[in-house]
Amino acid sequence: MSINRQTEIMEQEQEGLTKYKGIISSDHAYIHQGKAFTAIINTGSIDAAYDIGFHTPTLNDGKFIHWRPTLISISADYVDYGLYENNAYTDGSAVTPFNRNRNLKSTHLTKMTNIVKGATATPAGILIQSLGVGSTGVPTAKSGGDTGAENEIVLLPDTDYVITLTPTGATTVIIELFWYEEEGYKG
Repeated sequence: MSINRQTEIMEQEQEGLTKYKGIISSDHAYIHQGKAFTAIINTGSIDAAYDIGFHTPTLNDGKFIHWRPTLISISADYVDYGLYENNAYTDGSAVTPFNRNRNLKSTHLTKMTNIVKGATATPAGILIQSLGVGSTGVPTAKSGGDTGAENEIVLLPDTDYVITLTPTGATTVIIELFWYEEEGYKG
């Protein structure tokens, strides 16, 4: 192998921003590349099921949603979290997600559409993610729910999804959604 080729390989291992050896997670790398997004939702006080809807990009958009574990914080009681696939929804208030690389915020916008809180959902979808948060929630604690990035879900393109938060009593839920959008995913 030539010296030039060895140098090329070594330079490919460098992280683009810091120039250190590129041993970072894919989430971290995608944040640097402007492919990672977050939406923060505060439900206000709720005492019944609360729905959050979003629609994934089409195949023509060329972006595939890698859904990361959700961070949840509650003020009291216990809340069931369920993510449903192919669950129709209407209404709600628009939620504006942000790019996790604040330097690229205006040039790298999410392809996720119709992100709303307080939606009206039609419960016909398939439950694909579930967790409980609160004093009786297992395995999470009252401070919030989260699991490792290895628990990601690659979502279907051009599909409606609904998150349903169901509290056992009056509570306020703050939820942080995190996803990245990969191009050319082959499965």
